Amino acid sequence: MNIIPQNFDQYKSFSRFHFVGIGGVSMSSLALILKKQGKVVTGSDSGDNPTIAKLKEAGIIVYHKHEAENAKDCDLLVYTAAISDNNPELVYARENNIPMMERAVLLGYMMAEFQKSIAISGTHGKTTVTSLTASVFAAASCDPTVLVGANLKAIGGNYCLGKSEYTIYEACEYVNSFHHFYPHCGVILNIDEDHLDFFKDLDAIKASFNRFTDNIAADGFLVVNGDDANCKEVREYYKGTILTFGLSEANACRAVNAVLNNGYPEFDIVFKGKERLHVALRIPGKHNIYNALAAATVAFWCGLSPAAIKDGLEAFTGADRRFEHKGTCNGAVVLDDYAHHPTEIRATLESAKAAAAGKVYVVFQPHTFTRTYYLMDEFAEVLAIADQAILTDIYAAREINKVGVNILTLRDKIPGAVYISQFENIASYLKEHLREGDFAILMGAGNVNTIAKILVD
Repeated sequence: MNIIPQNFDQYKSFSRFHFVGIGGVSMSSLALILKKQGKVVTGSDSGDNPTIAKLKEAGIIVYHKHEAENAKDCDLLVYTAAISDNNPELVYARENNIPMMERAVLLGYMMAEFQKSIAISGTHGKTTVTSLTASVFAAASCDPTVLVGANLKAIGGNYCLGKSEYTIYEACEYVNSFHHFYPHCGVILNIDEDHLDFFKDLDAIKASFNRFTDNIAADGFLVVNGDDANCKEVREYYKGTILTFGLSEANACRAVNAVLNNGYPEFDIVFKGKERLHVALRIPGKHNIYNALAAATVAFWCGLSPAAIKDGLEAFTGADRRFEHKGTCNGAVVLDDYAHHPTEIRATLESAKAAAAGKVYVVFQPHTFTRTYYLMDEFAEVLAIADQAILTDIYAAREINKVGVNILTLRDKIPGAVYISQFENIASYLKEHLREGDFAILMGAGNVNTIAKILVD
């Protein structure tokens, strides 16, 4: 049985929810699920985009100004870490003793209502593995509820509300968000240095993942990468049922006879010492062998058939902004990829080099000043894998530049790299240089993907 959060009965009594910053990817999906469950949902957001339009189409009132009166009728006010403490809606809720809950806490409460919740964590690959796992469970007719950090064609968005006891969702370590989740199955894909604006160092990150496992149900299980050295401590720390995945023989679920066909993995899956199925993935890169194994491990332990696992893995063609084909320019393939950490960039660029007939151009928009500052040398090393690196300005996201990092410092560390600030000028540069057989990858977690609209034929 799952661990139940404190005050769970009070949460279940709430019927009117107000979301401050409702237009975010996760906030909007939670709001839409609650609306489908018959709750009264309102929200506020200064933006105006397709997500806001989708919320309004569902019957959710969205206010475009943050004002105290927006929150006056709610039982629970939901906010994100990005909302300032002096936001008038938060101030009103505090002054009037309206319960407030941070987004990750609400997600934990919502997921606790499912008996078989599957939380996908890890520094890299969460969106892909959540999507892969959802594809497998859908192929097995399990009808899961899914929350994923990108649009997924198979579910028509970034969430779907199923009718079974299964729910599959991402569990992010940033600001220890996943400590608020209470899964039946916890998955750890890998552990790496990231979010160093919050975590002191790698040891602090490892400790956070250890703490995440404390919330796994007593009769639940942990799926963890058996080949990742940084996962060793969590494998030793967790005392419940552990299933490891990877390429080495010691893992409960492993890949054998693996080959890359033009960058796309094909391999056999062995589970508990028995060969179970042959898989030919439709997403490129060796790293996706690990991602597929993680999804398969969860599915095998939940009793899904090898046929359904094969069908689900092979049906998946990728989530938005994950090596996503956007079109062509001068006969070159234009791709959009969310990679914003050196480990992710290496995986993407190595996949591209294996698949491209010509040169690989990468347009990289660093994400946050602290990540760029602390991982500067690692960024320079992996971006040099491309035949040409084009850098643009750092995407600030939630930060101001307190560390004094400069994009030109990164440029000077990469042989042949150029810096171009304006997206229109980047598109012009690529149009001048791209030839048939080349790959152009628009890379980063910011808005660099908008170049595709200017670039593609």
